[in-house]
Parts: sequence; C-alpha cells; structure tokens
Amino acid sequence: MQEARTSASIIVSHRALAASLNAAANRNERAMHPNAMNRNGKRRKRKGRVDEVAADDASPSSASFDHHVFPILLAAAQTTRQNSNSCSSAALAARLLRRVLSRSPQMLSPLPDSLVALLPRLLSSSCPSVAALSCEVLGAAALRSMEAGEVLASDSGIASGLARALGSGSQRVTEAACNSIMDLSASSVGRERLAGSPVLPSMLHVFFQVESICEFVDSRTTKHPEKDTEANKISYLIIDTVVLLVSSRKVDKMQSMQQELVRSALSLLYKVWKKVKLLRSSADCNNRKNQLQSREYEISKAIFNLSIELASPACLEPDVVRKSIFGQAESNFENFVLAYWEKSPNLYRRKQNTQNDDPVFAALHSAFNLGTTPDAIIESFIKGLVSCPAIASDELDINSFLHEVHDSLGDTIKYRQDIRVLRTEDPSDQTSRVYAREEHFFDDGTVFLDEEAFAKKCKHAFKKGYSVALRGLEFRSEKVAAIASALADLFGQPSVGANIYFSPPRSQGLARHYDDHCVLVWQLLGCKKWMIWPNPKPLLPRLYEPFDPLDCTLDDNSGRVEVLHEGDMMYIPRGYVHEAHTDVGESQMNAYAGYSLHLTLAIEVEPPFEWEGFAHIALHCWVEKQKLGGSRFDRSRAKEETSLFALVLHVAIRLLSNNDPIFRKACIVAAKLPSSSSCTTAHLKALRSSQRSTFDEILRSLEKNCSFKEALKSIELAVQENNDEPFQWMSWLQHLPQGGDADLRIDFCNILEALEELVEAFSSNPEQALVGFTGFTSRFCRYVVYQDACESFGTLLQMYRTTRNQYMRGMLALHGAHRVASGTESRSVLKWPLASAKAQHPNSATLRIAIGRTG
Repeated sequence: MQEARTSASIIVSHRALAASLNAAANRNERAMHPNAMNRNGKRRKRKGRVDEVAADDASPSSASFDHHVFPILLAAAQTTRQNSNSCSSAALAARLLRRVLSRSPQMLSPLPDSLVALLPRLLSSSCPSVAALSCEVLGAAALRSMEAGEVLASDSGIASGLARALGSGSQRVTEAACNSIMDLSASSVGRERLAGSPVLPSMLHVFFQVESICEFVDSRTTKHPEKDTEANKISYLIIDTVVLLVSSRKVDKMQSMQQELVRSALSLLYKVWKKVKLLRSSADCNNRKNQLQSREYEISKAIFNLSIELASPACLEPDVVRKSIFGQAESNFENFVLAYWEKSPNLYRRKQNTQNDDPVFAALHSAFNLGTTPDAIIESFIKGLVSCPAIASDELDINSFLHEVHDSLGDTIKYRQDIRVLRTEDPSDQTSRVYAREEHFFDDGTVFLDEEAFAKKCKHAFKKGYSVALRGLEFRSEKVAAIASALADLFGQPSVGANIYFSPPRSQGLARHYDDHCVLVWQLLGCKKWMIWPNPKPLLPRLYEPFDPLDCTLDDNSGRVEVLHEGDMMYIPRGYVHEAHTDVGESQMNAYAGYSLHLTLAIEVEPPFEWEGFAHIALHCWVEKQKLGGSRFDRSRAKEETSLFALVLHVAIRLLSNNDPIFRKACIVAAKLPSSSSCTTAHLKALRSSQRSTFDEILRSLEKNCSFKEALKSIELAVQENNDEPFQWMSWLQHLPQGGDADLRIDFCNILEALEELVEAFSSNPEQALVGFTGFTSRFCRYVVYQDACESFGTLLQMYRTTRNQYMRGMLALHGAHRVASGTESRSVLKWPLASAKAQHPNSATLRIAIGRTG
C-alpha cells in the first residue's frame, strides 16, 4: 500500500472538504462531549445513545468511518502550519485517534484502507499529539495481527512517515515512533522491512543526537541509577530500537547509507556497548524494569553489522607494501617470486637510518607502545581485546556466519583461540632426544573476564620466561589490517593472517615446528635468533590438514642461523622447520635488554587458490562452455556424460595432487602488480608468463598421469561405505556458477548422491567409460581457455576477499577501530525537557546545539 494511493482512491475538493469538515466537526462535538445540550436545552445522559454515536463514528471497523471520521483526519493530515482552524482540527483528530485506541482491539484489525492511506501524512503531522497518536495506532494494529504488522511495515509510505516522525524534534513523537517500530518489528519480516527502509537512517540520526545517551556513556558510574528518569527511559528505548534495526538489516543493504552517519553512530554505539559491559557486574542489573533490554551480544552484532561496509581510512596500496618489504626496484618482487617463493628462506636486511622513512614499518611501530617498558607493551596489545571466532574457510555469506556465532560475538578472549602465553623448555634439561615441549601458563579454553587481572598475570608470566603470542592481529589493529590486506592483494590470495610475539630475554616461545602457510617475520623490537632447516619433502603442506610429526634426526648444526635486528624481515616457506629464541649473545644485545617483539604475516593459500584449485576451476569453466555449446556432443545423453566425466576428472586431479608437487603450489595469477612504467610492465609480463607456463605443465601432467581407474575405485569405495568424508574437499566448488539443465547440476554440498549416480552409470561397462574419459580429458587439455579460467579464478577470489574483509571490518569495530577521538567529535545534540502533559509544536520544543561535545 503506497502513499500515492491517497490521491488515487480519495479525492475531496477544498469546498466539499470544508463543508464535510464543518458538518462532521459539529456532529462529533455533539456526540463526543457528554455535557453537550440536546435540542430541548437539556444535558444529554452520559450513557446510551451518546456512546453509540461516538463509537459508530470513531470505530475504524465501521462503515461510517470514511464518511464521519476520515474528513477530520484528512484535514489534520494536510495541515502544514498552525493557526486557529488547524489547531481545532488537530485537537479533534487527536480525540478521534484516542477513541480509536480506547476501543476494543478487534476494531484495530484490520485498519480501514482509507486510514492506512492517511497514516503517512498523520505520522508527519506538525501537531505532536496527532503524530504520536498515529504512531500508537500503528503499533496497536501491528500487535493485534502479526500479518497486519508485516503489511504495514512493508508499506513504503508508512516507513517514510515514521522516518519523518523520528525527525520531528518532539520527545513525545520520537518515543511513540520508537515504540511503534518495536511493535512492527515483532516478526522477522517486519524487522527486515523497516531495517531496509528510511527508518534506520533517521533512527541513527536521533540516536546520535540525544544528549541523555551521551551522558549515559560518558558517566563514570559502574552502577545503574537508583531512579530511572524520563531521559534515561527514552535513551534506553532509542538504543534498543537502533540495535534491533541494525541487527536486522541485511549486510548488502548497509552500503546504501551515508558513511559519515554510520561512522558517527558506530562510534557512539561502541561506547554504549562498553558501558553495558561495565555495568553487567551490577547486582541489580537484571532485576530493574525500564532498563536497556538489548543484551551485550545483540549490541556487538549491531556494531559488526554497521561496520562491515565502511571504507577503512587506513588502507594501503599493494605497491606500497611491495616496496617496503622487497625493495624499491620493480625487479625485486619478480626475483623473490621466481627464486624464493615456496622454495627457500630469504633474509631482508633493513638499514637503521631508513626505518623512519618507511611508512609501513613506521605504521607498525606506532601501532604498539614501543620504546617503553615491557609491562606497557603488554598492556598496549591486550587492552580491549575480544574473541575472534573462527569463520569456515569456504564460508562466503557473512550473514550465515553471524547466525552461527549468535550469542558469542563480542565475547572475551579465549586461551589458545586468541592468545597463548607459553615457553619452551631448555633442551639441555632433557635427557632424551625428543624435542623440547611447550609449557603453557594458562589452561586450554580459559576465558579472561577480568582484563586487568589477565594483564597482570601476563606481565608476571613474562618475567618468568613466558612469551605472549597474540593471534588475529589483523582483526584487532587497523594499521596491521591495512598491511595484511595489501599483502593479500599483492599475492592474489584471500587473506593474510598476523600474529604478534613478545618474548623475554634468553627464552624460547614456540617449540620447533613448521607451518602450513608461508611466513614473513618482521622484527619490530630487539633481536631474535632463528634456526631454519631445509624441507626434505617435495610436497608442500596444505592449509588445514593435519601436521606430520617432526623428524627427530634433524641435526642442530645443519640448520641456517640468522639473527634478526629491528626492521629486518625473514621469509620462511611453508613446510620449513624453524625455531627462534632471544638468547643472541651479549654482542647482539641492544638497548632493549634482550627482549624481542616481532610480527608474523602468514600468507595463507586456501585450497581453491593452489594450482590444484586453478585446475578444478579451469575444468569447471570448460564444462560450462560445453553445456552451452550447440554441437551434437553437447546434446541429450552426451550432456549427462559430460557432467559425470567432469566429476571423475575432478577426483583424478585431487588424487594426482597428492603426488605431484606442482599442484600444491600457490597460484598467483590474480596478484595485483603495478603497471605504470615500461620497466614494470616487462617484469609483470615475466611473472604472468611464469604462471602460464605452470598451467601448461599441469595440463601435460593431467593428460599423461590422470588415472580413471584409481578415481573410480575411490568413488566406489565411498559409495559402498556411504561415506562422503573423503570428498568434503569439493565443497568449495559449490561457489562456481552452474548453468544448463537443473537435473545435470552437481550438488557439491551433497556429493554422495552424484557419486552414486556416477557409479551406476559406469559400473556396467567400465572399459567403455575409460575410453570416454580418456577422450574427455584429452579434449579438455587441448581446448581449455586459460584466460577463461583466470577470470573465474579472479571472480571466486573476490568473493572470498569480500567475506574476509567484511569479517575483518566487523572485528576491527568490536576492537574500537572506528571510535572518534575524545574531544574531536562535533555534532548537534537534542536536549529534551521532561515529558509534558501539553503537546508542543516541534518549532517551540527545546532544541540546543552543542559544538564539540564528546560522543
């Protein structure tokens, strides 16, 4: 039901309206006033016919509504400024609306179409009483029928009217509008409709301007007030309404709102969240009425939702990070990729006098309280931490993730998941050849509710030789996030992780180990000695797969030894065993008395973005083209065989990757490299050429080594055992688009059904199936288009990057990344008087402007 329907369904001329208004006003005045005189000059009785007439006129369910009541409401709705006539019609309209509310609830369901058509204008009335009562009628109708509430919430005219009511400047109207929004939001449909309408931006404006909310978050008290004032009550109502709407708005709709409005509201909402966390220890916090109803996790979800489409002010271009890490020359990165990437460790020395000129290193150095005491450094990266829950590697729907974490978003940090405090025993104290083991200061899964007590224990542990290792720094620091994001772009990968390690003198934190991702170790403070052993295995470890036990025969003297000084960076490929400690010798000691702080940047190559993944994507693109083609090969039965042969080839590629090292390497065809000069373009072409050569090598391996029998055997075994676990790796293929007939599409989330169909089709004549598969594989290797695969690879990468960036921005917001510095925020503040029995025009309401007030 649209607002425009008013003019289409009901047309009243000014003259007819005036006559109708006068007649209706006289009739209603006589009927509604119990002391009105009858024709004989006698007072009417309070009961009997008087109430019946009033009820007939004011009941929205009666047929007389349009004839008796509607003209008065229309006149009140069309009033744009106050005068004696408008005040009279508004007062009469207000009395009629009160009578509508006072009648039996059945009279509110359904509301007459004519009243619904008028509601957008009534909600925007210049008379606070009319606007507020219209909000109440709207809310009462929604509570009477959930279906009616969904219809009303979906009406764009009503949503616009509510938005204008919120901006009226009247406390009474704002309160009534908030209550109406809460009533309309009783169903998920109602919440989503309002959250996607102009109501939410208007609600954010009000939230950001109400002075009592600022006073609530800025107060230093840690207890709820003994007596709730009217200002407190409406503040709580506004906060609850904002939290409800923001939490209900779909992520992809957030980008339509003004960034400055979102940023300002986000800053204040974060302060509300911190205040609520502070007050939760109050003994009576759950027993008092008229308090804030939103729970901590609901506010944290609102913060997360509000932030994920905000542009980060601390973003860096990939080329800036490239120059900072690998050097200014364009050839440096090319040399790194061709000579060291996933092949060999490499050390980058940084001259002391050039560190301050490097914007990336300077940003890292300023992200922590460096140059002070160890206690201050620990406090700088422990203060304000919240837990970062894991997101599934192939999760591309941030709304699904938010539904999964539900009430755990914004929880306090958990041991091992977020932070580790550990040390490695001195090998000289051990009698066996078994490598030194890690000793943890806290038990697994410990939750740290008291931040000050936790920081105190970490400082104590540091003095006892324990290192503090904080995970997920790209979700906790904007500066680190900017570097990690630029590095992910540079290597064409979904994400780059960041951990920080702070170690005391003469200690070792992590025991000897290898990683399933490549690592860039950046020494920020002090010195650290590293030992790195060559990787004897030809196959690189895959991300998320179980680790193999270390070879106990490793010779301590066979490893490469390097001492990293402040500013130095070491590249360690995945699979290379390494360990580090701060016992660097007296000659290497510096002003920091032997302790060390370093950052690790983990370039995580997820399964779709290895060369094996690229092969799967290339196969998928080629098969989709075959489905859309017009040749005889693509028709009828051959189309079904194409899908089945493709499925077998997917499995054969996977089996081949278990033995062929080239499939495990990272594919960087989507790397973002500069192309601003002829020199740069030449290096870019060299890198692109090396990637194309790798793909050609993979195709040759596929045509020569793919085993149909081995692939079919593994499929038959899974079907016999009714076990699809060995094929769970295929789940990410669901994100690749599938066209053609729906019956021929493969459900990679329920792969067992497709595998059963395959076995049934090929088991009767496996020799013929082998011939068909061989021909299919040969055609794929001969006719696949490399550029098509690159485009699909880039599209999938962008999908992964989008979700990872949304998660990163949400977690950064929960760590206060979008807070506005105290004393720098300029805004208008609404300062309402206490509720008054006499309605005021919004122009006469108290509205004070405060410049420079902290949010």
